Amino acid sequence: MTPTSTHVGPLVCVRCSYEWIPRKEEPPKRCPRCRSIKWNDEHLRVTCLRCGHMWNSHDGNPKRCPKCGSHQWNVPPRTFECKRCGNVWDSKGSKMPKRCPSCYSRQWDTERVPEEEPEGRSSADAELETAVMDAYRKGHGCVQISIALGVPYSVVRGIILRVSPMSVLKA
Repeated sequence: MTPTSTHVGPLVCVRCSYEWIPRKEEPPKRCPRCRSIKWNDEHLRVTCLRCGHMWNSHDGNPKRCPKCGSHQWNVPPRTFECKRCGNVWDSKGSKMPKRCPSCYSRQWDTERVPEEEPEGRSSADAELETAVMDAYRKGHGCVQISIALGVPYSVVRGIILRVSPMSVLKA
């Protein structure tokens, strides 16, 4: 929350979820309940990209989503389309499906690519893409890039395949 001269509604601590109405016009330095100085730190508010659930995380990088239990809460699901029946579905994990869940065909292997880039693409996404592609062009493998940048392997692989789909991936 940015400092403003007037508050429209109550303030909420992202650490302990305490809600209060401030007495002064400027935002407080600490939460009145837990005394945290990070009461309005946006990095502690996380959203699961699988189910859309939002929650407060004390360390900013939780292991799993508390609602759906996904370990890949920060990786958007991949969407597939069956060549035979046209069924479209999202993957539940990082593994590739063997058959279409609708017609059981093995010709599912069309990954559906969004027709346009999402409007909410941030500069952090662009910076990550640049860093991944620079390292890949220097000859580093996907695993090495993933470890160096602290990004899941599936994200690194997805960026490389999206930017240069004809490249042969190096593990």
